[in-house]
Amino acid sequence: MFSLFPSETSQNNVSFGTTMDRPMLPLKIPPTRFGNEMFSGGSPHIGPGSYDNAEVSAFVYEMEQKPVCNRGYSLGARTAERFPKPSHMDVPGPPTHQPIVSKPVEFDPDFKPFLVGSTRFPEISKSNVVQEPGAGTYEHDIPTNRKMKYHGSFGGPQTLITSVKIKCNDFGEKDICNTCKNNPIGDYYEYKKKHFCRKCYNQHLESQKKYPKSYLMKFYKVRDCSLIHDHEGTNARLMLKSEKDIKKQRYREAYMSLYF
Repeated sequence: MFSLFPSETSQNNVSFGTTMDRPMLPLKIPPTRFGNEMFSGGSPHIGPGSYDNAEVSAFVYEMEQKPVCNRGYSLGARTAERFPKPSHMDVPGPPTHQPIVSKPVEFDPDFKPFLVGSTRFPEISKSNVVQEPGAGTYEHDIPTNRKMKYHGSFGGPQTLITSVKIKCNDFGEKDICNTCKNNPIGDYYEYKKKHFCRKCYNQHLESQKKYPKSYLMKFYKVRDCSLIHDHEGTNARLMLKSEKDIKKQRYREAYMSLYF
């Protein structure tokens, strides 16, 4: 058994009692943070004297590496490539596989230079195209540039002329049609305290037996105010819509009346 404290009579030829290799820099790096930062990488057998600098920097080596011909500098001597192509770049170029044209392309000569006499758009067969009427085929008598009408003075306020007049019937009173004696539903016609519902007005306008057309054209459209405010049996008004909504509705109806 080996003892750390040998006796004086025993003799040991191994220092510190071990025969293993002693780890030394730069071959052995300590496995610590200090060893990781100290290790710069590389191989320990590569140093300044490992290269054959004398062979690389010689005159013969430089002459062999120059891209010139070995025949010299006399007339006709440089017959080899100045810059030889590496073996890994010996590939076919772009025009290698281009087909060879045996004869020139035939074409008909034009009477005008630069083909200025050719048609701009190709001719289209009328049999294959659906014939549709153009924009000016139909004639119509619809007025253009229709604008809403305003009533006002120069420099004064402009009031929109609405197509339907809103009529307030105080204390719950309702108008009665002079022909059918019923309360009109929706818009109806009025002129000098005389009322017609839409159905009766259209019948009188079509027949013109009882009233002439000149008299019927004086009637204007009227609408009950029940959709805008409520009177609740008095002459006061309880607003059901805001002024902004009422204004939008008036402008919308005035615009739609230009087309319908």
